[in-house]
Amino acid sequence: MKKEINAPTEVVANFDNWQSPRRGAANPENQTNVVWSWLAKTRAWPKAAQEAAGAGEKKSPGWCFDRFGQSETELADGSVVYIGGEHEDHYDPDFFIYNDVVVLRPDGSSEFYGYPTEVFPPADFHSATLFGDEIFIVGGLRYPDERDQSDTLVFRLQLSDFSIHLVESCGNAPSWLYDHTAELDNARQTIVCSGGQVTHEPTGRTVENLTTWEFDLSTNTWSSLETKPFQRWILVREDEGYNELWGIEQVARASQSTRIDDFAEKYRTDFAARGHEVDAELFEARFTPPLPHTPIEATDRYGDDYRVHRFLVEGVVVRIFEDMHEIVVNVEGELSPDLLASLERFGLETYSAIEGVPYKSIRL
Repeated sequence: MKKEINAPTEVVANFDNWQSPRRGAANPENQTNVVWSWLAKTRAWPKAAQEAAGAGEKKSPGWCFDRFGQSETELADGSVVYIGGEHEDHYDPDFFIYNDVVVLRPDGSSEFYGYPTEVFPPADFHSATLFGDEIFIVGGLRYPDERDQSDTLVFRLQLSDFSIHLVESCGNAPSWLYDHTAELDNARQTIVCSGGQVTHEPTGRTVENLTTWEFDLSTNTWSSLETKPFQRWILVREDEGYNELWGIEQVARASQSTRIDDFAEKYRTDFAARGHEVDAELFEARFTPPLPHTPIEATDRYGDDYRVHRFLVEGVVVRIFEDMHEIVVNVEGELSPDLLASLERFGLETYSAIEGVPYKSIRL
């Protein structure tokens, strides 16, 4: 049942002026207002908020506190500091990447701080680490035209006045790190970052980060601690186009059912018109290479494990991730060159046959 949202009189009176996000004009600009305070409390989406406030024509994008990639840092007094984040996907009129700081206090009050983009660019999928009276903001996905894929930016948020400052770092920095985890090593006064995504510099592709990185807070120096000994490659169509695995999957599933699936039938007809017939058995066998292996059951098919498949070869996990751009193969350990070549060849031949178009392999 949809929860009803009621807008207080003061919110209704000020809604039109504050329904849209805005960048700050100072470092920081205190943008605290009743509308955003109400929206942060209710986490209402723009359309629902506009309807609850009885406003006129909806402005897009609308300010929203329901975000992805937003960091959350709890302070000693119970206050929680939220930084940036994005709302909706890039094709939605309400898509927006924020560069704000929101503070929710234990007494129910809230504060909102905005910044010029040249001081603090829009940030999402970054990390935020509390150190003393500062929060260090590391990395981030950002808008495509604002990404520096050769470097990972570091900012510090001063909690005394909520100003944000770029940290001039040096050393061996990761290339465009985002969606990672960060932990403070208080004894060493370092921030340790792991996981997430980075740029693979030889190819310029975004890949899983296999290195543990350390940022020294006393010298602002990056260094790498260790790198997982994975062997990996990606499989892509030779034309570098989007693959059609999702549509093929619909046809394959429908072929094994007595139910009529109009959606799958449309895909089947489209494929047939191009002279390609879906081989359901081959599609289902794409994770069964012709060498001794043991399947690993997925633990969360609709969460982090979505479209991820694993099996064991000589005790080593082989992890395959499929998306619309590429198929990523990670061998999480050491296998012989012959086994690696067999796995790579099987993948190339299988995906080429499934789609009816040639595939190529790119080593990472």
